[in-house]
Order: sequence, then structure tokens, then C-alpha cells
Amino acid sequence: MKKRVLAMTLAAMVALGCMTGCGSEAAPKAENVKSAESEVQKADAAGEPAAEPVEMETITVWSDQYHEKELREKQIAAFNEGEGKDLGIQIDYKVYGDSYTDTLRIASQAGEAPDLFHADGKWLPEFVESEYVIPIEDLPGSENILEEYRPLLSNQAQVFDGKTYTLPYSMTTYGFIINTDLFEQCGLTEADYPKTWEDVRKVAAIITEASNGKAYGLGLSSTLWTVSSFYTFGAGENIGHYGYDWNTKQFDYSAFNPLIETVDQIVADGSAFPGFEALDADGIRAQFAAGNIGMIGAASFDCSVYTSNFPATCNWKVLPVPSFGNDQKEYKRFGLATNLLCVGPAAKAHPEKVLKVLEFFYDDANMAEMYENGLYIPVRSEAVALAAKAPEMNGWAEFAEFDEIFVMPPVPDSYVSVEGTTYREAITNMWTNPDLDDVAAVMQDVDKRYNEALEKVDSAIVDLYVIPDGVSPEKGK
Repeated sequence: MKKRVLAMTLAAMVALGCMTGCGSEAAPKAENVKSAESEVQKADAAGEPAAEPVEMETITVWSDQYHEKELREKQIAAFNEGEGKDLGIQIDYKVYGDSYTDTLRIASQAGEAPDLFHADGKWLPEFVESEYVIPIEDLPGSENILEEYRPLLSNQAQVFDGKTYTLPYSMTTYGFIINTDLFEQCGLTEADYPKTWEDVRKVAAIITEASNGKAYGLGLSSTLWTVSSFYTFGAGENIGHYGYDWNTKQFDYSAFNPLIETVDQIVADGSAFPGFEALDADGIRAQFAAGNIGMIGAASFDCSVYTSNFPATCNWKVLPVPSFGNDQKEYKRFGLATNLLCVGPAAKAHPEKVLKVLEFFYDDANMAEMYENGLYIPVRSEAVALAAKAPEMNGWAEFAEFDEIFVMPPVPDSYVSVEGTTYREAITNMWTNPDLDDVAAVMQDVDKRYNEALEKVDSAIVDLYVIPDGVSPEKGK
């Protein structure tokens, strides 16, 4: 009886091959028949029916992240040859250059966008409104991954109208970099590494005086974005926000006064690198790399700057962001997140398999590899913990040190039309002035003008910019 079943199965397969072979296709290859025979014999021997072959489907993914292409393609190849075969999934991954956004927009308008594609916060709200993306909640079984990332989600960044359209993946973190060679030359030890901004001022004066005009304590730039990326963003962990208080729905840049005042004093002391008023970000970083500056604010992307763009001739180390005082309230480390993928309407044809691919891209083990190679700092500390080796790039591990992270939610500053100077312009004007300024008065005026402009914004828009339930900048919450 068993032989008869086997014979009938093989006969049916050969007959099917003949039928399909009437066109341009040939009959099944002998090895395919043998393979099928083997599978039937195995199932027959076990007294079980042969397993149905898994239907293979292609899940398309587009990106513009060329810097990760080599490692990502290696990970995808391993998936396609392993788990993907078991799941019936083949990932088709394409990386575009400068044409990515235009290509994606045209494809979306024509209904030909891929299943998954790299999400950019610049156009994501538009794509949500135009229904060029669908919520992750629409993928059956997505509850687990959404729950994992819930503490890291922000309204108007990943969540729109209560639905999640993307997930944070990597982040920029902030710190304070010191030239350890210069510290040693000036008689400073690890015990002198600054912990507060008042410490920074004291050490800056020591370095400047001991260097006799060859080096200076602190590096500053007149480039506006460095005010936030080097100083105020990271200092958010001292005050619980980065200029906009989500609880009061008011701008509060005056909260940074301890930092602003101390830097203003450092400039008046003559302890800042001279001529920085005319130096852009690269100019001041080149001076640090050359060993002429003792301390400088920095973001995680500066690890690459001091490794590749301006290779440092000195030994340098990353320290935590200086605090405003030893007895202040502690908040989580602040990080500016970058999203990875969003879901296109094409995913509706095979949502379960699209979810598997989404989970693969966000997998902590894959992210750990990215971290090891200095490509990303994971938004999840669990991914950092999985790293099999420390990254080789100096400072990268220090920028990724956090037990709790606060992903900085968007603020409604893009809706306000401020009369007069912006907060960064006001701060830069004070720092480039060699005399002491009335910081409190200047920043009070900044807050006043920002909040007056905010009053003109539709309250329904302002109400969108809140911290989601269950998310807090406070440690342990």
C-alpha cells in the first residue's frame, strides 16, 4: 500500500510536469523528482503526510542609507538563505542615492512603492496624511514589537493620530570631550576631570594659563547648530527638556542659564580659544584635533570627525555632559533618535511576512553588529549589551553608555515665527562678546518672544506635542 501511494504521488508529479512543459518550460529535473520522492519517503516512514512546501514571496525594501549597505546586505543574505527560506520570504533590498526621496514619492503616487522603506521625518507627516504609509498596528502580530519600543516613541515623530508609523532605531547622543594629553601636560589628573560646569571653568583657566598661549581651555564656534548639538541638547539631562517644557506647553530656554552664564564667564576669563567668533564647526574641531584645545562639547558623530575628517593628533576621551550642580535632580540621558523603516500599502498583500522582515531589520543582534562597526548607536541598550566586541572607533562606546535613554520628542518650534533673534543667535551673541552679559535678562526676553509667537499657533497643533503616556525624562520612570 505504501509503495502504491509513493508511485501515485510520483506519477502525479511527472504528469503535472508534462502539462506545464507544453509551453516553453521543460519537464521537472530528475533531481527535483528525487527530492520529492525523498520527502514523501521520509513522511511515509514516519507515518505522516509530507509537509506542504512553503510559498516564497518577495518583500521589497528601499533605503538611502548607503553607509550601512555592505553590512546590511550581508545580514540580508544570511536571512534569505536561512530563516527566510523557512518563512517563505526573500528580501529584495535596494539602496538609492540622492534620488531616493523623489523616487519614493513618485512610486508612492503611482501606487508602486515597496513594502518597507526608510522613513525620513521631513516627509513622514505628509506621507501619513496622503496614506502613502500604513500603521504598524495594521500588521497582525505587531503587538510585541510595538510594546518593546513603546517607551521610546514620540508623538509627531513615530506616532500620528494615535497610530505608530515607524520606530526609532539609532540615535545621536551628547557628551564632553577632553584632550587627555593636555590635561597631563598641565598637571591635571583624572580627579580633575570636570563633572559640573563650574569645574569646566576652573579647569579651562588652568589649561589656558599653563599653556602660555599655545593652547586654551574651551573650544567654541560661531556656527549656530553647535550651540544645540554641542551644549543645550545634551544639557537637557540637567533640566528634563531641551528648551520646550511639554508639561507647561511653554518655551523655557532660561532653564539653560547656568550653562550659558558659565560659558560667558569662560570667554570673559580669556579661557576660550581666541578668534572662535570667525570659526565654523569644522574650524574649531580642527583646532581641537591639532591639540590646541583642552575641552569641547560634542555629539556622537564627532567620533567619526576626530577619526576620519580631522584625525586627532592627541589622545582624547569622552566624559558625561557636565551637570549644573552636584545636588540637582537627575534625568535620563538625552538622545535624538533616527527612524528606520515605515510600511507601505503594498504590505497589505502579505502583512504577516512584512512584519517578519520589519522585525528582522530591528533585531537587536543585527543592531549590535551595526554598533560594533561604528555605524550606529542603538536606541535600545539591549542591543548594545549584545555586542560581541567593543567598537574600535575611539569614544563610540562612551557615547553609547546609558542605562536609560530619553528620546527627545519633537517640539512645536517650527510653527512659531519669532520676532528678533532666535535662542541660538542670542546665546552665540553673548558668547562671542568678550564682556559679561546679563544672561538672565537676555534669555527672559527670548522666552517671552517665543511664547508670544506660540500663542498665535492653533492650540490643536500645540496639543499634539506632548510626551506619550508611560514616557518620562525622569530616571526610573
